Amino acid sequence: MMSRIRPTFARSLLLGCRAGLLVFISLYTLCALLNMKLGYQGNESAALQDRVWNEFRGVVLGQVGRLILAYTVLGMALGAWMGAGLWALRVSRRAVFWGSALACLATEVPWVLADMAHHPHLYAATLYERAAWTKALLLALSGASPTPWRVAALLTVAWVPLAVLVSGGLRPRRWGWAPAALVALVVLGYAGWRLQAPASPRTGPRPNLLILASDGLRPSHFSGNGYARPTTPHIDALMREGSQFRETVVQIPRTGPSWATLLTSQWAGEHPIRHTLVGRAAREARLTTLATVLGDAGWQTAVVSDYAGDIFSRFPFGFQRVEAPGFNFPDLIRQRMLITHVALLPWTALAPRLFPEREQFPELTDPSPLLQASRRTLAGFTPEAPFAFLVFGSTTHFPYAAPFPHEGRFVEQGYEGPWRFGASPQMEVPPDAPPPTPEDVAALVANYDAALVTFDAFVGQMLAELERRGLRDSTLVVLLSDHGEYLSEPGRGLGHGDHLWGHEALRVPFVLRFPGHVAEGRTVTSRVRSLDVAPTLLELLGVPAPETFRGQSLARFIAPGAPAAAEVPEMPALLETDLWFTNQDGQPYQQVRLPYPGVYEIATVEPPRGDIVLKPEWEATVEAAKHRGLYLGRWKLLELPTPQGLKVELYDAVADPGERQDVAAQHPEVVATLRERLARERTWKLETH
Repeated sequence: MMSRIRPTFARSLLLGCRAGLLVFISLYTLCALLNMKLGYQGNESAALQDRVWNEFRGVVLGQVGRLILAYTVLGMALGAWMGAGLWALRVSRRAVFWGSALACLATEVPWVLADMAHHPHLYAATLYERAAWTKALLLALSGASPTPWRVAALLTVAWVPLAVLVSGGLRPRRWGWAPAALVALVVLGYAGWRLQAPASPRTGPRPNLLILASDGLRPSHFSGNGYARPTTPHIDALMREGSQFRETVVQIPRTGPSWATLLTSQWAGEHPIRHTLVGRAAREARLTTLATVLGDAGWQTAVVSDYAGDIFSRFPFGFQRVEAPGFNFPDLIRQRMLITHVALLPWTALAPRLFPEREQFPELTDPSPLLQASRRTLAGFTPEAPFAFLVFGSTTHFPYAAPFPHEGRFVEQGYEGPWRFGASPQMEVPPDAPPPTPEDVAALVANYDAALVTFDAFVGQMLAELERRGLRDSTLVVLLSDHGEYLSEPGRGLGHGDHLWGHEALRVPFVLRFPGHVAEGRTVTSRVRSLDVAPTLLELLGVPAPETFRGQSLARFIAPGAPAAAEVPEMPALLETDLWFTNQDGQPYQQVRLPYPGVYEIATVEPPRGDIVLKPEWEATVEAAKHRGLYLGRWKLLELPTPQGLKVELYDAVADPGERQDVAAQHPEVVATLRERLARERTWKLETH
């Protein structure tokens, strides 16, 4: 009989808390039991899991505590909210308890489904290969709008205050809501005016600089460069309004070393960031960079990035303001534990600072938070001085996780293979694993192109922000990348940085728009180097380049009055691989390399933050094993150290633009000349044994 008595308001809140706690602790337990493995982008290692538990048990247990606390607080808050609504309906205690539990589930399920529809790649990491029904669910939600699910979730929450008001439990006096309604209207009107009103234009004799970049951009996939799919309408407009250097080559096609060369205008080896896993000494070295030069000249400098831009928070590039995620082993553990909790993931977006490791998800590279951070940064610059602002996105980095509405738009209908939601290079491939099918490769490229469309839309939003702020004509806008990307072309594999064959991972876009200072619609086909980017930007901004910069300024070739057919003087473009993360990926480059163990054995965790670094005793081996080479004129030379001795390859990049045919045997004199030039250019090289 007591269970049929209507509870008091306080009792209803308590019953709701208990019900919500029961639901969300059950969800925690389910997620924890179903997803016990600790992997990274599809790569798992039993040895690594043992090491995590043995050496980082405190981190694991601490994250378990944070997750349980988050589920607890969420369940109790949502349950209490539902309990209040059921109290207003004058139901029994039992109905309050079980009704609150059902209402919590009625909110949780559509909220999760909405996030799955918006970011299916985030959930594919856990659910795509979990079971047939989870796979079918993800496929059904891919391409569907998340809005109906969000509305359904919000309706299950919004009924509570209506029920309380209708019941009379909190009935206001006559006209009692008028002041609050008036305040709400004023606030909403002011917010709308702030969103629509153009910002005051900045005026001054010195121009601003805005660099828009994304990890792994391939200029050959720009529709404005002849690509078949309509991938880049905003970038195409930028190219029409400015100039591009179509053949811009990077030295090491990995993010950290490449950005170091872009910003210092020095080869890796002259600057200390020689590979991805450098130690504390290299990370704390004093560098003269584009940012430090402009800062000393009076520019306000800032960089904003998401997942792939952790280097900007770890390396000393000299920006005055840095908003970029970190990357260390404890955070990596927390990140991989969080991604398995599909019931909690949608809620972390409401309070991202409570789970900062969310920013490090490779599977969550929606540029919307990056756009918000970029707008905040632009608003924070004072009008008294020009700004130099670098924005670095990650959407085009594997696994190519475009969000709704672009996700899946190019994938062939009916494809349900392993690369439906993108792919990452696998560090341990079983010897009997079947090779990717043409359908797999088509899906991979489709996901990449959808990611490129997403980044292009972000470029359009940033350009529109400049227009709104009256900065279009006073800002040098630059489109860049740190490297290109291999998309499983024959013999090339996935990713970047492991080999130097072909040009797909070595070429990056270099597009500039600056009305009155940069020619419109010009394409320079001569080969240039990432080394030349910083000197070019400094000349266009009217700032002398420091003596440490090795590159040449290219500004004269894109000046409005310059001859359109002028060729850039040929300079050697040096090439190097980064360190290899594995010796078990089954890729062709493994047959022509000096062997050393995988990253689990050659890397260590450096205190106090837990940075992942190469063990000092492996530095010389990694340096000696690198593949090296250069472009010069029509030729591309490669030197590949192998256990049998040095293998030298030569490609004619003019007669063989795909760089498939080794012609070293036919041109020994060219090989000798280029090898001598390569040795002469690398005057800083370390002694290795």
